[in-house]
Amino acid sequence: MKQFLLTLLLLGATPAWAQQGPQDIHPFFSPNGGCTEAVVSALDGAKKNVLVQAYSFTSAPIAKALVDAKKRGVDVQVILDKSQRTERYTSATFLANEGVPTYIDSKHAIAHNKLMVIDGDEVITGSFNFTKAAESSNAENLLVINNAPELAARYTANWKEHLGHSEPYLGTYRSVAASPLPIVAAPVVSAPADATANYWLSKTGKRHNSSCKWFRTCAGKECGANDGVACKMCGG
Repeated sequence: MKQFLLTLLLLGATPAWAQQGPQDIHPFFSPNGGCTEAVVSALDGAKKNVLVQAYSFTSAPIAKALVDAKKRGVDVQVILDKSQRTERYTSATFLANEGVPTYIDSKHAIAHNKLMVIDGDEVITGSFNFTKAAESSNAENLLVINNAPELAARYTANWKEHLGHSEPYLGTYRSVAASPLPIVAAPVVSAPADATANYWLSKTGKRHNSSCKWFRTCAGKECGANDGVACKMCGG
């Protein structure tokens, strides 16, 4: 294969998968080198569709930009690594709750791609995870490549390949087999109609109030307002 590529280069030939013609390539670096701002700016300019693959996803500005794009009528779809099912902080739930089709790729040891394909002619890729840490703490790189339809087509084909074995993400605690139906938020379990207690203490010592999805759904007992440790989801 190396000899074949070398021969092509020596002959001045261009591989079929190589982009020909002008491209606008813009590199960014972190920490604090404008990577997040570059991604948000590209998403703000999206008009038709956005395809996303990410390993870790905790960036609130990027998640909001994706949701804003969807609200403008842009077709937005996201594939994430299986770690996002159980991560304490993840934008996956926010995206799913906002109606953005979000999928989990659990076929691989790690689904480590970090990329976006925008409107079929713009590619964003690099080591940069879509996280606050990648922007402010890590040494990362990001490439924004415009006017690259051939390159975008290659990435789109690979994205669709991964979509084929991914599952829709319906919330932190639930996912189902792949389905063409739109993603919806995971159902919230309410307290039974006959519940009389205002607080519930789980066996792990967490205190839940009556509005919490875990109220009386976990093993425990009724308790007072100051017992145990307040649930971080409902505030106890």
